[in-house]
Formats: sequence, structure tokens, C-alpha cells
Amino acid sequence: MRRRECFSVLAATGTAALTGASGAYAEISFPRCTREEFSFPVNAIPGGRTIRLGMIGDIGHTDMILRDLSSVPNVHLTAYSNRSSDGPVAPGVRVYREYEEMLEREELDLAGICLPYFRNAGAATAAAERGLHVVMEKPVATTLNDLSVLKDTVIRKRVRLTALLGMRFEPPYQAVRERISAGDIGEPILATAQKSYKFGRTRPDFYRVREQFGGTIPWVGIHAIDYIHYTTRLGYTRVAAMHGNMCHPEYPGVEDHAGILFRLSNGGTAMLNLDYLRPESAPTHGDDRLRVIGSEGSLEILDGGSRVECISTSGIHDIELPRRKLFFQDFISELRGEGNHLISPEEPFEMTRVSLMARESAERGVALDL
Repeated sequence: MRRRECFSVLAATGTAALTGASGAYAEISFPRCTREEFSFPVNAIPGGRTIRLGMIGDIGHTDMILRDLSSVPNVHLTAYSNRSSDGPVAPGVRVYREYEEMLEREELDLAGICLPYFRNAGAATAAAERGLHVVMEKPVATTLNDLSVLKDTVIRKRVRLTALLGMRFEPPYQAVRERISAGDIGEPILATAQKSYKFGRTRPDFYRVREQFGGTIPWVGIHAIDYIHYTTRLGYTRVAAMHGNMCHPEYPGVEDHAGILFRLSNGGTAMLNLDYLRPESAPTHGDDRLRVIGSEGSLEILDGGSRVECISTSGIHDIELPRRKLFFQDFISELRGEGNHLISPEEPFEMTRVSLMARESAERGVALDL
């Protein structure tokens, strides 16, 4: 079969073609991740018992875990591995060079994983294999093969995994979700999102290598993919994407711009634009936006997330923003059996799957069914 014919068949069947670290092509069927697959009970950790946390790596959004430790009772940072610096850690925290030794020696309940992105899935799989719950950087894998192995391990070992998809916890996205759920704009039909970041003077060396970085769509775009899904409560059924690197040749592993077009599960459309081109003179590092228009009105996050405007049959008005939720505290509450985490068990896997398929669409120059 000629290559073009092969990709046409793969797109029609929902089977993705992907490139591994060796550059060789492989075929893998990876269907949608569903809540039913993760409906198994996990072992709750009683509120009076200390949760022993082992951190693996310090790259990415580690502050989403460590910043909130002081506000979450009975969670203790027990050990730390794979640190990129030799700076001090909290008193009593045992330090290891590699996570394999830490997992072997320590009695832990929870692993926090923030390694260079291509290594996160392997560390999470190793932690889950030992029966540890996992809180980790997104995407939870940079290849569909790694995603499949991690998903199978989490289900087999019946542990809870969440990813640092923190934007859905922010007040404006909470407000948009609440007002869509209340029917303020009718049925959501079109969502448009923006993720624009400064690239900065330097980036870690692994950003230079595509197989190590994993791609801008899975690293940056996954946030917008997630908050569109979260606010509208809709899934994705088809994707067409483009990306490239025009201004950062010294980092060939990074795309500095991307555009993604999705078909939503209700027949609507979502459009995302991503870039690492935000001028250094801009007042903020990032410029994140969301607008959802429905059958009876629209909701739009404005002024850097400080307000949400609603246009509906009742007129134009700003939506009151709720209090910000704490990601790590929210996750620990579920592990304690005290409520449901804002990120359901299948969503880290499904959002990663969709972002990797979007990346593949851009790489292959074809639309893919999801």
C-alpha cells in the first residue's frame, strides 16, 4: 500500500501512525478513553493518616504540587529524586539521584512527576506498577505507545492518576462552565481559544530535540484542548492541524506556532491557535483566551482572565467569578474519599490522546478521526 493510501485508511479507521524515538513508523489503535474504563474503586487514604509523597523531577509546574503542601494537612514530602539542581530541600527529605532507587527504597503513597516531558510516562508507569497514586505533568505521555502502557498499568493496578491541567481550576473557566451548564447561551456551537507565550531567552536543552520535547501541541495546546472540553462538556471527533518553527531555529524540537481545527461531539466546531511568539515587551508571559458562542448567546473571557462577559437574550453583563480552587488540595480530597477531583480519572489520558492525535495531524498533513 502506498503511504498516502495508508494514511487515508488510518484516518478512516481511527488508527494513528506515530513516530517513536528511533524515527520508525508504527501503527497503533488507540480508541477514546472512557469513564467506564476507570470506574474501579481505588483505595482511599484515611484523613488521619499521613500521605507520603515522593517527588520525581523539578521541571514544569512543580509549584502546583509543592506550593499547596502547607495548606493540605497530613501530606509529607518524604523523598525527592531526579533534581536538576543541588540546592537545599526541606529538612528530613531524603534525596536520590534516580527515581528507580527511590521507589525501591521508600514506602510511598503518592508520586509527583515532573521530568523532561518524554520521561514522564515511564516514571508514572513505574510508580503505578508499585501501587502508588500519581500526580504528574501533562501531557501524561509524548507517544501513543507510552500512553497505552501507562493507561493499562493504571487500570490494572487500580491507582488514581491526575495531570497538571491547572487552567480548568482558574475562576474564569469555572464561571464559563457554570453558565454553559445553566443554559445561559443555549447549546455551545463554536469555541475559539488562544495560547500565546513568550519563548524567553533560553529553554532547557531537551527542547532542541523533538522526541524529548514532544511537540508544542501536546505541551501548550493541551491546556486549551482541556478547557474547551471542560467548559462545554463536549468531546472531540475529528481534527485537522498545522504547525511549524519559523523564528527559533536553535530549538528545532519546538513548534513556535500552531493552528488546530476540531469537530466537536455535538457537531460544533472548535478552533485553537498557539504560539511561542509573544513579544518580550508584553506585560505578561502568557495571553490565554476563550470564547464560546452558542445557540442563544456567547461567553468570553476578557482582560487577561479578570472578567467574563455574557451576551444573551437578557442583555450584556459580566459574570461573577467564583473563588479559585487549589489543584493539589482538590486531588488529595478525593484520595481521602472526601469528594471528586475536578479532573476525572479518564481525562488526563483522553486529553493527552487528543493532543497527540492533533500533533500527528499536523505532522502528516491529514485530518484524523478521533
